[in-house]
Amino acid sequence: MRDPSARGPDQRGLGALFGDSVRHAAELVGGEFELLRRETDGNIRTILRLVATFGTAVLLVLAALMLFVVFLVKGIGALLGSEIAGAVIVGGPFAGIALALMVFGMRRMARDNLAPRRFERQVVRDARMATRPRG
Repeated sequence: MRDPSARGPDQRGLGALFGDSVRHAAELVGGEFELLRRETDGNIRTILRLVATFGTAVLLVLAALMLFVVFLVKGIGALLGSEIAGAVIVGGPFAGIALALMVFGMRRMARDNLAPRRFERQVVRDARMATRPRG
């Protein structure tokens, strides 16, 4: 006869399967959070690098442009006889360029461009894999 205290392969197998499924689920969730953290860190570093580069470039360009704008206003003002007309003629294109750059920058830093896309795709893929019928 069989020893009643001895566990059969079915009883031990069910416990082992349940333990494995819990362990694999924990590893999967941990992996998803690690992917989210890495992707978010990369986005933050990229944004900071872009802001620093953009800020430095803006300061240098502004200093050069101020000198150039003063030169243009004075030069056109001397040709037309009115510094006000020179200022309007010079300031208009600069205002247009500044507006275009601002729109470009706002689009580049839009929330949709910063969303963690790989994390979303991985969660959808894992959910599909977990819910597909076993056959």
